[in-house]
Amino acid sequence: MTEKSKRVAVFIDAENISHEYAERILSEASNYGDVIIKRIYADWSKPHTKSWKEKVPMLSLKPEQNFAAVSGKNSSDISLMVDVLTSFFERQIDIFCLASSDSDYTRLVQELKEREKKVVGFGKTQTAAPAYVNTFSEFIYLDKVDKKSSQQATKDELLPPVQLSALREIVENLIEHHGKALYGSIGTEMKNKFSDFIPKNYGYKTLSDLMSKNLKQIGNYKITREEFEVYLTSNNS
Repeated sequence: MTEKSKRVAVFIDAENISHEYAERILSEASNYGDVIIKRIYADWSKPHTKSWKEKVPMLSLKPEQNFAAVSGKNSSDISLMVDVLTSFFERQIDIFCLASSDSDYTRLVQELKEREKKVVGFGKTQTAAPAYVNTFSEFIYLDKVDKKSSQQATKDELLPPVQLSALREIVENLIEHHGKALYGSIGTEMKNKFSDFIPKNYGYKTLSDLMSKNLKQIGNYKITREEFEVYLTSNNS
């Protein structure tokens, strides 16, 4: 099965995610395969959902009504969870996309991953807790879109210290055991540690751009580009 033939389901918590990210969510989801489910959850009787109502028909989203039983409580959580699990058992979904920064969905994501499903999260950097983010297979920050190109990147766009430290350790281990650190292997190992290790989350188009910008921060390495692979070797050898 090729990546583009995978069946993708998108679930959006409209009480937690702004309408301004609607197109971005669906565009990113389509990169993983054929989006066959597009559902959005809210108490549509509330005034704050008005902006979403214009997006729903335009993007062919299926709205689900959820009346809040308690004032101030997100009414969509349980309904969304039930539909996700129903889709898991009945629709043969390969990749689940969940747009919400609400950590109440942590257990749901864990259950899907334990059943060998890829789960992609969408949220904002300031509202998505790190522990929640790293529950996902991948996590895309919606407020990181349209950042500057790698040629214009500033020091503010370097990886955070914890990721730089992990990146340094991974590169050193790969070179020690294989003589070189393939970018593909680096990306896989970093993704296993940090689900938000995605170039676009840091303002870069590719892993190669991200590595070039952060290389001096992790050590003295040489970049080698061949026809089918890019890798690092030590400049000290």
